[in-house]
Amino acid sequence: TRIVGEAVEKAYKVTTEFTATEMETLEAVELAEITTKSTQLYSAIGYSVLAILIIVLIMVIIYLILRYRRKKKMKKKAEYTKLLKE
Repeated sequence: TRIVGEAVEKAYKVTTEFTATEMETLEAVELAEITTKSTQLYSAIGYSVLAILIIVLIMVIIYLILRYRRKKKMKKKAEYTKLLKE
């Protein structure tokens, strides 16, 4: 029975050590997968925000151009009405 007890203890130690190393390996792999997935999500969010900012910038530029053209047109119209009144 002493031999069986020693064998059981040795098997338990080997199993515990193997399980610990396997758990560390699995945790490292899982952590790497999670990091990869979150990095992809963050980059997608970043690209979306960048696209929205570019669209807003283009809309502001178009608005300023149209406002300038309208102001120019109104100024010309005011000059014509001033000439007609004289």
